[in-house]
Amino acid sequence: MLRWDISLHPSWDRMYKSGMTVREISDLTGRPLSTVHRHLQVRQIYDDEIRSIHDAANAARDPGWPTTHWQRRYKATQIFLAANARLPAVGSDEEESSLARWVAHQRALHIRGELPDIQITLMDMLPGWTYREPSVNRDEHWRHRLADLQAFVTETGSLPRYKRYDSEHEYSLGVWLHTQHQRRAEGSLKQWRMEALNEALAGWHSSM
Repeated sequence: MLRWDISLHPSWDRMYKSGMTVREISDLTGRPLSTVHRHLQVRQIYDDEIRSIHDAANAARDPGWPTTHWQRRYKATQIFLAANARLPAVGSDEEESSLARWVAHQRALHIRGELPDIQITLMDMLPGWTYREPSVNRDEHWRHRLADLQAFVTETGSLPRYKRYDSEHEYSLGVWLHTQHQRRAEGSLKQWRMEALNEALAGWHSSM
């Protein structure tokens, strides 16, 4: 017997909670608008917070939100995966190679902790797009990013900005710091990372 209290499309729920509209979810998943709309209507019956979470996230869209170009590349990768039952690889076909390089770039951003949460949610719908890097390596990279952030603050006397930034380096650090803010707000920032940030930059969490 079908249980409506269990979501049939949890990835759609995550996208909706991240602030995506019903049409955006429909466009990115290739499913009919009416199907997505009906699913989310049902979910609101069993999850009374899903709409308020969506509204808040939608109102707070930030620079990490996928650009039109990013969405087009993502859609092209989806189509390739559906047609070939695999992700694109670098080879003789230039279009496939281009998509493969795009996926590799997303993977690299993810490993460095610079891929926004909404894009991670979407990329997770592509089987095999990433791999589990040993936790110790991810933690070491995080520490390096914190050291870069400290050096930037020491040199400039201010926290990096992801809006109206002066350099790509500042933008990169600004996005990274914003991601830490998001994870802290969601309760997903590891305790030791919270403590490291507090020690390195007192008051960092009140800067946004």
